[in-house]
Amino acid sequence: MTTTTKSFRVSDESINLITTDLEDINVIPFQEYIIDIKKRVTISNHEISVLLEDLKWVYNKSKPTIDQGLETIGNVYQKIGKAVAKSYGTKTDES
Repeated sequence: MTTTTKSFRVSDESINLITTDLEDINVIPFQEYIIDIKKRVTISNHEISVLLEDLKWVYNKSKPTIDQGLETIGNVYQKIGKAVAKSYGTKTDES
């Protein structure tokens, strides 16, 4: 690998590229690579935090409706069970 460098600007940062022996292939220095990884991890961590906040919001908003739906299903199930038991002449808890 040769050490000829090219540079370009990304926003306020300047990155020097290392020219390789391969045609049209340049690489960033290892230190720049580490800095880039750290920035990407920071961005990823922020995005995960925002996602978790959104998921908590959805959970808190939907929980009352889901609880009510489950309670309704349980009540209907009990009513159907009592009606079936009555139709077969078996005892129910209310007898």
